Amino acid sequence: MYSGQVESNTKQIMSEWRARAMQERTETLDTITASPLNLLANTLDDRTLGYMDHVVPEKGMIVPATYHHVYFPPRTPEHKLASDGYETNFHPPYPFDQRMWAGAELTFDLRNPLRVGDEAEMVTKVNRIEHKEGGRLGDSVMVWLDKDIYNQKGWSMREQRCLVYATSQHKKTGLSSSRRSIQMKKAPDFFKIIHPTSILLFRYSALTFNSHKIHYDQDYAKNVEKHPNCLVHGPLSSTLLISALRTYYNSKFGEGDIALESFQYRCLAPLYVDQPLTVCGRHTGLGTFELWINDHHDNLAVKGTAKVE
Repeated sequence: MYSGQVESNTKQIMSEWRARAMQERTETLDTITASPLNLLANTLDDRTLGYMDHVVPEKGMIVPATYHHVYFPPRTPEHKLASDGYETNFHPPYPFDQRMWAGAELTFDLRNPLRVGDEAEMVTKVNRIEHKEGGRLGDSVMVWLDKDIYNQKGWSMREQRCLVYATSQHKKTGLSSSRRSIQMKKAPDFFKIIHPTSILLFRYSALTFNSHKIHYDQDYAKNVEKHPNCLVHGPLSSTLLISALRTYYNSKFGEGDIALESFQYRCLAPLYVDQPLTVCGRHTGLGTFELWINDHHDNLAVKGTAKVE
């Protein structure tokens, strides 16, 4: 088959998949129970929320920002998962089979926060799809998903996450080889050094029911996707950022959770198990904060902004 025919067929397959994906929608029900919040706080050693060790949050307590990841797990049997262990909803066709978490944007209705005891629903649908040719990752597909969460009072929050799918040719050298070295030149108002252990990654994977092999299967991460080791989860990075912000905020204004209006972040480079990372932030005025994570080489790995009421 001529290359022109192959290219034409690929475009046709992608066009048909895009049309199907834009119509796809999943609805996941869950009860907001107390135990997962306590377990995540223990996993992160986050003492700012008041429920660690054997103390669990009481009914009616607000779910902290980014802790929603321990609810609405993918209800997918193993035989329906992709070869990398991830669910196949909204997954583009071959050869786009290497998945990365690119970041997310979270917005909240502070008048109707998610609370312990709520009967809630997450509705997921595609916001947009972008097919990129060439560039740092070669051919890739970016999929933005809107995940709207409702409780008995109505809409509570939205997480719009972005997943990037690269082609299998990158498995020859690994996506880590294409990473950029970026230095954050601003001085932080606060920072915390964290050593992500295999136990931390395992516990977070278990709590969020995330079976993506790059986070716990060292052989797969090294030999299939060509990373130096298992990767820290993208959403875990976001929770570390908000936890550091909460600690700083409490030191300035007293204890308690923060009322987060919005939070957005981008994952710029991988973070790996057993390699120290530095979570940083600075107050930029009017309730806004710039947040970022540096890797063990002091290169910028995650960058975000948060707005507090």
